[in-house]
Amino acid sequence: MTRFFHLCISLVVAGLGFSSCQEEQEAFTPDPMLISADVEVIHDVITLYSDSMQLKARIEADKLVKYTTREDPRDEFPEGVKVTFYDQNGEVSSTLIADFGIRQGKKKEIKVIGNVIFRNMDGEQLETEELIWDESRQLVYTQKFVLITTPEEKIWGMGFEATQDFKRRRIFAPEGRVSVEGLPE
Repeated sequence: MTRFFHLCISLVVAGLGFSSCQEEQEAFTPDPMLISADVEVIHDVITLYSDSMQLKARIEADKLVKYTTREDPRDEFPEGVKVTFYDQNGEVSSTLIADFGIRQGKKKEIKVIGNVIFRNMDGEQLETEELIWDESRQLVYTQKFVLITTPEEKIWGMGFEATQDFKRRRIFAPEGRVSVEGLPE
């Protein structure tokens, strides 16, 4: 009887030990994004873009999620992004900041969304909720509402296109214009 009793207790203890290990394994579920071979997460990122050994842009972000699939390679900046553009002399020509950004590898474009501010070195600024930078054509554009502030005036409307240095630009459907002179800051 004692031997049978010890065997039963051993089986019960072993069963409890097994079930407690099993519960711990079920409680831990790794983030699939972190174990995928097609996804990389990088913190404190600085990326430089050049053409013919000439610096064109610098991208800075606190976090980069890089999707490396062949079908849809892309980089996402879920915690915000800052892009600094450079002219042919290597001088800063404009900057762009936003809450979120995504770079489509095959399209060679970056779309930024949320609190987008695009400034050039002449003190001109564009504000919008979405802006797309076409790397190949070196243009920025949107179909959303825009507000442009220059030292002389404020202009607003729908849709916008400009060179990445913000020198040549146009609003597709201007809705208003007001002189900055005499306006409170």
